[in-house]
Amino acid sequence: MTKRITLKHIAQETGLSVSSVSLALKGDSRFPKATLDKVDGAARKLGYIYNQGAADLRTSRSNTVAVCLGDISNPIFNDMLASAEREIDSRGKRLLLGVTRESRERQADFLHQAMRVGCEAILICPAYGTTCRDLEDILIRCGRLIVPTALFFRSIEGFAAPQVVSNEFEAGRLSARAAVEAGHRRIFWLGGGQETSAARLRQSGALAELRAAGIEVAGVFNGPTSRAFGFDITTKLLREETPEDLAFLCFSDLIALGVLSGCHNAGWQVGRDISVIGCDDMQEVRYSVPPLTTVRIDLGRIIEKAFEAASESSKAEVTLFEPELVTRSSLKNYLTTSK
Repeated sequence: MTKRITLKHIAQETGLSVSSVSLALKGDSRFPKATLDKVDGAARKLGYIYNQGAADLRTSRSNTVAVCLGDISNPIFNDMLASAEREIDSRGKRLLLGVTRESRERQADFLHQAMRVGCEAILICPAYGTTCRDLEDILIRCGRLIVPTALFFRSIEGFAAPQVVSNEFEAGRLSARAAVEAGHRRIFWLGGGQETSAARLRQSGALAELRAAGIEVAGVFNGPTSRAFGFDITTKLLREETPEDLAFLCFSDLIALGVLSGCHNAGWQVGRDISVIGCDDMQEVRYSVPPLTTVRIDLGRIIEKAFEAASESSKAEVTLFEPELVTRSSLKNYLTTSK
C-alpha cells in the first residue's frame, strides 16, 4: 500500500516546521516567494494531496454551500448553476450540487446528505409540488432552521426561511402587455403546469393584464416545461387557427423555443405573421431564429441575495426582484414597439 504523504514529510524534505509548511501551502504572505515555491515544489514532488476534510474538522466549518436545483436538462437551471457557482466561488466556498429532476423524494435525500456533511448553508429551488411540510420535516427543529437556508426562484407559502424570487405576477403581466401593445387580440397562454409558484403567478399575471385590456384569452394550455410541448401544441393550434393577429405567450423560454420551431414547421414567419413571447431570458434565446422577445429574470441578483440571506440568517420574509421586458424580433411591429 502506498503511504499517505503528510505535512510532516514535506517538512522533512524542506527543513521547515510542520506549522510553517501548513501556512506556506496556503500561500501565507509572510513567507518570501522562494520559500512558497520551495514548499509547493516539495509537495508536488512527494505527491501530497490536500485533505480538505481534515482542515474542515480543524476549523469546525465545512466551507461548503449546498445548492438544490431542478432538472438541468432545462437550460434555465444551467444558467442558475453558473450564477450560483460564480457567487459561491467568489466567497471562497465550495459548492455541493443536488439535482432533484423535480422529484420531492430526490430533494429530501439531497437535503439529508447536505446536513450530514455539515454544509454551512443550503439554497433550494423547490421541486415540483414541494409543500411547506416537506421542508419543515427535514430542516426545522423546535421552530428553528437547523441549517441556514434560503429558497430562491420558487417560493413555498408559510415556510419559515428567507425566500428570494422574481415578481412572477408582474412577469406575466409584462408578456401580455407586450402582445396587446403590438396590436394582438387573439392571444394564447402556454403554461408549464401549476406545480410551482412561478407557473401559477405568471399565468395569473398574464390573464389579469388581458382582462384589464378587455381581451378574452383565446386559450390556456398547460403542460411540461419543454420544447416538445411548445412544438406540439403550436402545431395543433396552427392546423385550426389562421395566424392573423395571433400571439403565443409562453411560461418559459424553453416552451417558446418549441413554439418558434412549430411556427416555422407550419410555414409561418414569427415576427411577421405571429408573435411569440417567452419568459426567463435564457442565454440561448438571444440567438434563436428569430431572437426571442422575453421577460428577463435577474438570476444573478436572486442567487446573490439568497446566499446573503442564508449566510446572515435573515428573517423569514419574501424578497421580490422586478422583471424586465426584453423586446426582440419575435414580436410583430418590433421596431415600433421597442422604441
